[in-house]
Amino acid sequence: MIHFKHILSILPCFLLVPQSILWGQVIGVPPKTVTFDKVHLLDRYVSEGASMGDINMDGHMDIVAGPLWWKGPDFKKAYAYAPVKYFPIIGPGLEGYSTNFFTFPSHIDGNRWIDILQVGLPGTDSKWIKDPGKISIPIDEIVGEPQYLNALANVCHESPVLVNIIGDDKKELLAFSEGRLVLGIPCKDNGEDWLVLPISEVDPKRFPVYSHGLGSGDINGDGLPDIVERSGWWEQPKNWDRSSLWKYHQYPFSPGTGGAQMYAFDIDGDGDNDVVTSMDGHGYGLSWHEQIGDKSEIHFKEHIIMTDRSEDNPYGVFFSQLHALTVADLDNDGILDIITGKSYYAHNGRDPGAEDPAVLYWFKTVRHTDGSVEFVPYMIDDDSGVGRQISTGDLNNDGKIDIVTSNKKGVFVFIQK
Repeated sequence: MIHFKHILSILPCFLLVPQSILWGQVIGVPPKTVTFDKVHLLDRYVSEGASMGDINMDGHMDIVAGPLWWKGPDFKKAYAYAPVKYFPIIGPGLEGYSTNFFTFPSHIDGNRWIDILQVGLPGTDSKWIKDPGKISIPIDEIVGEPQYLNALANVCHESPVLVNIIGDDKKELLAFSEGRLVLGIPCKDNGEDWLVLPISEVDPKRFPVYSHGLGSGDINGDGLPDIVERSGWWEQPKNWDRSSLWKYHQYPFSPGTGGAQMYAFDIDGDGDNDVVTSMDGHGYGLSWHEQIGDKSEIHFKEHIIMTDRSEDNPYGVFFSQLHALTVADLDNDGILDIITGKSYYAHNGRDPGAEDPAVLYWFKTVRHTDGSVEFVPYMIDDDSGVGRQISTGDLNNDGKIDIVTSNKKGVFVFIQK
C-alpha cells in the first residue's frame, strides 16, 4: 500500500483528494483493464477461507465458507450444512480464531454430488461431509450436526492444498502431519482415516504445527508434479511406489517463517517453471524465484516484488500479512497473475501493519521483450483482505475469473465486470 507520507512527498496536490481514493490509485500504473463488483455476503467472522463448487448440483457454482454456502448464480440465499458459529475477532489464546480454516469442495466418494473437506485449526484432524447439498437448510433455521467422516489426521500446516499430485482420479491433501510432509488420500471405506503417503522422514522440529508455505508444480520438467515448501522442493520419483521418500532439494524460497500457498509455473515464459511465494504470513514480502541452470543442476534466483518499504516496489506498494495467495489468469492474456492481500488481524492485531487497511490486490504478470518480468499491482479493494484461503473461478459462466475470500471481516465475493 502507499503510505500517506510517501504520497505527500511526491505529489503535494493530492492533499485535496480523499484518502479512500488515494488507497485505490497506485502511482504510474497503466489504466485498469479488469474491474470487479464487490458483494459482502456476510459481515460476521465464520471462517478463514472461502471456496467454490456446485454444492446443490443445479449447474451453477456456489460459494462456501465454513458451514455456510451461498446459492449461485446470484448468491442471495445462504444455507447451512452444519451448525453455524460466529467467532470473536480477538480473544485470549485460540478464542479469537474460527475452527474453520479451509473448505475444499470435491468429489471425495466418487458419486455425482460434491462433498466438502474441512480443515480446522492447525494440529487438528481434517473431516469431510458427504453430499452437503442434500442436507442444507436455510441459514436462519436450526441446523443439526452432520455426519463428519474421517480424513487426514493432525493437519499441522497453515497452507494445506488439495491437489492431484500422483495422477489418479482424485485429489490428495498436501500437508504436514505427525511431524512429516505427507499426502492424504481418501479410503474406499468412508469411515476410515485417509491413507497417508509419506514424502519426508519424521522430524517434528522440521515439520512443526503452524508451519507456512506449501504448494506444488513440475520443477524439473519431467511431467510429474513436485512439492515446494518454504525451505526447498521435493522431487517426485518416477514410477513412485507410494512408500519411498522423495528427494529433497534445499533452497530458501522464504527463509523466515513462510507465507502462504506457493505456486510453480512458467512466470518468465522461458519453458521452465518458476516459484512465487509470500515471505511471511504475519509480516511482509512477496517474491518470485526464477529457475536457472539446466535440468541436471537446478538453481533459483530471487526477484523481489514487494517488501516492507514503498521504495522497494516500482509503484510504491507494500502491505503486510500475505497469509493467502493464489494465481489465475485474471485478464485473459494467457499468463497467470498473482492474487493476494492483507490478512486482517491474523494474529489478533499483534502483527506489523495490523491496523493498515485490509487490502486485496492482483499483480499482473508482464513479460518484457528482454526476458525480464514485472508484476504490476492493481488494488481490488481496501476493506476486505484475505484469510488463510482465497479461491478463484468463473462464478457466473461469463468467461472471466471471479474471487472469493473469508476472514475476520466476513465473507466476500468479487465478480469481474
